[in-house]
Amino acid sequence: MNNYFFTILLASTIIISSCGSEKASENTETTCFYEYEKTDSISLKWTAYKTSEKVAVAGTFNEIIVSGGEKSTKLTEVLNTIKFTISTKSTNTTNPERDATIVNGFFGAMLNTDLILGQVSGVEGDNEKGKCSFFVTINDVEKEITMDYSVSDNVVKLVGELDLNNWNAKDAITSLNKVCDEKHKGADGVSVLWPNVGLEISVALTKRCH
Repeated sequence: MNNYFFTILLASTIIISSCGSEKASENTETTCFYEYEKTDSISLKWTAYKTSEKVAVAGTFNEIIVSGGEKSTKLTEVLNTIKFTISTKSTNTTNPERDATIVNGFFGAMLNTDLILGQVSGVEGDNEKGKCSFFVTINDVEKEITMDYSVSDNVVKLVGELDLNNWNAKDAITSLNKVCDEKHKGADGVSVLWPNVGLEISVALTKRCH
């Protein structure tokens, strides 16, 4: 009889312990959400090229307004809701004289380009890397560009290039090149301003796990 009760007690203990382990295991599962919520957590670097040797001239914009970035477990869904507005008058190359020349001689030769407008049109990838496409409006023209992205420490880095000819900016390029004629000459004496502009964008996301 004692052996019978001992067996029942042992079996009950095993069942209770097993159930307790399953519950503990369920409680240790975590779900992580990404979200864009810091308005100052984005940086943009552009790189233009002058002279036949393609000497780089880099800069940024001081005023970039970003909206969207709704919370999701998928980083791609967060990126897919982002829109941005850039003030061209906030051009910053760390050279005030050159900044004024770009604002007046380049953007000033365009149509309605006090602002550059953009929004994400699609994302393909995962929480580590992929491709992100944008609709960008410059010179009253909307075109799509695609950039590669990678993620490190919750910071999304996008790298790509745009061709200003796609935004009918030939006249603006000619205008700026005329103003900067001597500064855009290389060893061959030819003044050149290239239409290709490199882009590097960094977006810091908030990641919370529950």
